[in-house]
Amino acid sequence: MASAEKICQLLSQKKADTIELKKAAGLYGNQLLIKKVKGYSGAGEDVFINTLKEIIETGTIKGRDEYNWKLVKEKLPEINQLLNYIRSNNRVFIEEVKAIIQPYLPKELKAAAKACFLAGGGSLGFTIGNDPSFNVALQKIGDDIKGLQYLVAHELYHSLQDIGQSSRVYQKDDKKITYPEKATYYLLYNLWAEGIANFVGDMAAIKDLKEFSKEQAGQYQKNRARRYQNFQLLEALLYRQYHDSTANYQATYDIGFSTAFDETSYFVGYEMAKKIAQHQGNEAIAALLVKDPIRFIADYIALYQKLADDQSFVRFSRSTEEIVSRLLAWENKL
Repeated sequence: MASAEKICQLLSQKKADTIELKKAAGLYGNQLLIKKVKGYSGAGEDVFINTLKEIIETGTIKGRDEYNWKLVKEKLPEINQLLNYIRSNNRVFIEEVKAIIQPYLPKELKAAAKACFLAGGGSLGFTIGNDPSFNVALQKIGDDIKGLQYLVAHELYHSLQDIGQSSRVYQKDDKKITYPEKATYYLLYNLWAEGIANFVGDMAAIKDLKEFSKEQAGQYQKNRARRYQNFQLLEALLYRQYHDSTANYQATYDIGFSTAFDETSYFVGYEMAKKIAQHQGNEAIAALLVKDPIRFIADYIALYQKLADDQSFVRFSRSTEEIVSRLLAWENKL
């Protein structure tokens, strides 16, 4: 929590020297925050320091506020309240998060993960590359402890997915995968990762919804209502990525999985995970943690084909099923 605490301390001051700001930027969690923000906006450590100094000394930021300092400053009382709660109730907080994710973990999984609570940036939560930490930003949470726990569960599950994937046994294949195949495979990887994490951290399960969790639960309800359209959008993205060698992976990813388009593919994966759990139990979701991510969509397709009379499933088109069938040739090879 040192990174968030330092930012809160600095924003409660009227002045900060460059040395102190550089030390704050160098803290472990803030370094991860800088990597994340720089990745989507180009605003690196210099912007972190300069804009933080500007808001400390002037109370505002005139230009682009890539690190969201104005919101952090506005929400300082709530952020400090959350930090105090976590500090005072650390063991209970951790046990309650564990209880959320435990049904979706294979018994044989041995793992440790590090949580970083941050203040700043545009993302609610994120992981960075192979770093074992998961990161949660506090400025949008308010006083919603339960909402925070479910958000932590979502991000923690991503760290556990990475650990589960590292335990897989890979097979060598002399055949070279094409760019369209690889790009489409990684879209399905993200469908697995985000869809199941969304299912695990489903805030609709919270009985006493507060402002943050109510807003998040509303996203689930909105996307539940447009699930057929969400599936069709994902299918269009998969089809073009697989069949058009000029299709740019990052541009396709941004349409399906970024906040610019409401992360609609997160909710496609959520619907799929919900159906798998409904018919095959939570242990089927747990098993997917250590399997090739391509199995997620393959198992979903196999499930609705088996239950041909069940009209509650959203089914993929034949062309999508064929793409998945072809990509299964790369199972445990990527």
